[in-house]
Amino acid sequence: MKAALVTLLAAVLCVEQAFSFMCYVCQEQETNKNCLTISMCTKEDKYCVTVRNNVGTKPNKPKYVISKMCSPTCPATSQQKNQTSQRVSCCEKPLCNVNGVSSKQSSSGVMSLAVLASITYIFASGL
Repeated sequence: MKAALVTLLAAVLCVEQAFSFMCYVCQEQETNKNCLTISMCTKEDKYCVTVRNNVGTKPNKPKYVISKMCSPTCPATSQQKNQTSQRVSCCEKPLCNVNGVSSKQSSSGVMSLAVLASITYIFASGL
């Protein structure tokens, strides 16, 4: 079973490098665990983008929503308007936006782990 998953992971990594750029995508989710859907990006897309909006009104209890997407450009980074704030993170490697807004780039080890976790979830769910 482990050998099959490793082989599948290697195949996915080779295919995605040869054919398409992939990013995690979601719209306005409250947790990052709901933002692990993988999507093939268009040929024009060069960035995986994560946007975290602070939608809470209480300073001691912030509430965030996370959105992830493919993009041909990196949008303007962090902004603050009134009591809401937005943090934007862009990266240029496939599946590099696995985390919430944290860093500009992700290591290939983290990317491989994320792909392996996604594949394991798919097999465990019977999809």
